[in-house]
Amino acid sequence: MKNKMYHLSLYFDEKTNQKLSFLSKQIEKELHQNYLEKHHIPFHLTVATYKEIKEKKFIEQANELFTKGKKQELYFVSIGCFQKSTLYLLPVYNEFLNQLILKVHHTFDENVSISQKNRYLPYHFVPHVSISRKLNEQQTNQAFKILNHYFEPFHGKVIKIVLAKTNPYQEIKIWDL
Repeated sequence: MKNKMYHLSLYFDEKTNQKLSFLSKQIEKELHQNYLEKHHIPFHLTVATYKEIKEKKFIEQANELFTKGKKQELYFVSIGCFQKSTLYLLPVYNEFLNQLILKVHHTFDENVSISQKNRYLPYHFVPHVSISRKLNEQQTNQAFKILNHYFEPFHGKVIKIVLAKTNPYQEIKIWDL
């Protein structure tokens, strides 16, 4: 059985999702693989992960934190790769992301497991939106070439914050910005 985790993530408007989908589809055409679509995982930017939470308490705290949020713009400027198997787009780490990470960390620090702390601590965070996952090294190289051909920097709009469970992916609570 796969480990279930909770993710706190940002979701995008339709125009941004269309750009992300276009890039993902270009890879799928060549490699005949689309892990995100196959597992019904929407494009998102994860800001925190947790192995366990008390859902009711977490949602109450998050309601206070996210109720007055506003839609935000991100500027996607680069292509990146994690562990030779995940290709992603990297937005500029701006004041919105920095403040959000600080607030989330301060509010939910008690929920963070030791193994996840380094990846999502303030000033250690690498904001990214996965475009393709679970590739072997050869596929990653091919997918990078495809992305490099089609990718141009663009602005995207964050419109929601979502608490989701993984394996299988399931949205638990959505906060509109």
